[in-house]
Amino acid sequence: VSLGSKLSLATHMSAKGGTLDRRSLITSVIASSIILSRPSASLANDVATGSQSALSPPKRFTSSQIAALLSPVPTFTIVDKTGTPYMVVGEDAKLTAYFFTSYGEADRILKLASDSATNALKELQKEINEKRKLSGQKPLTKEEVKDEVGINPWKSARISSVPLDFAVTLANRGKMKGAYFRIAPSEADIDDALGVDQSDDLPEGKVPLFYFEDFKFLSDTPLWSGGNEQIPLFFQKGQLVDEWMKRNPKTDIPEIKVTELFSLLTNLVQAEEADDDLEKLVLIPPKESKAKAKLCFDKGGTESPFKLGERLVIL
Repeated sequence: VSLGSKLSLATHMSAKGGTLDRRSLITSVIASSIILSRPSASLANDVATGSQSALSPPKRFTSSQIAALLSPVPTFTIVDKTGTPYMVVGEDAKLTAYFFTSYGEADRILKLASDSATNALKELQKEINEKRKLSGQKPLTKEEVKDEVGINPWKSARISSVPLDFAVTLANRGKMKGAYFRIAPSEADIDDALGVDQSDDLPEGKVPLFYFEDFKFLSDTPLWSGGNEQIPLFFQKGQLVDEWMKRNPKTDIPEIKVTELFSLLTNLVQAEEADDDLEKLVLIPPKESKAKAKLCFDKGGTESPFKLGERLVIL
């Protein structure tokens, strides 16, 4: 059986799902009163896999092995200065925090949210001042603006980084204390995946991975499964093509294939016997991810990268 058959996307991306409009992240912030302990190593290693819901324990591969496959990949999330995550209420009415597969997407969403909030607050202030003028009152003072209009909740936000195994763990837990966690690819990566697979939609929470059939090469260090020969799966199509061209400069680019992260993890969990191809898989994060993750850690200082159990809610 070919790798393409094992990782076929046909059954992974065809199902329709609700889509959250991440461009609508605006308005007020509400601090949750729920306070739990900080993320622990045991939580990060407790990797349940599947279609973002808990499955039975792994058979061929241990949870530690799967965590080792995931942990080198950074994800990026939006938190405040102390590490409390921002959560948004989307069109599906679900309170959700996102782990982005690229720094660029996290940065784009944060800037979009902050700009949207700033414009909304300006419009509200303008409306209030116009009403005050009609009633003979002076415009709002700075202190009155804070009280009656509010402040942009995104101004205190920063981008933090946590490893993919931690993000997958939370995504697989489903609803936790009224909230959900989702892993989010960039819009460009979604478009590339739909273009390759000729699908109409990628359900929210699904993460495409790009690869070439029979594209293998030796790793400088042992893989999560113990071997050295690797079959790379890329989060970005362009990076896959660049890697092929670097290693095969005089060879035509083969057909690009795409699979999905949680479906891949399901295959690993359900594997009962040794499988050379599955054991050689390695996830290749976007080129800038590791450097950006270090930058996030440096900027965060001594603060937690992600406070589990605390949240800032954006309506």
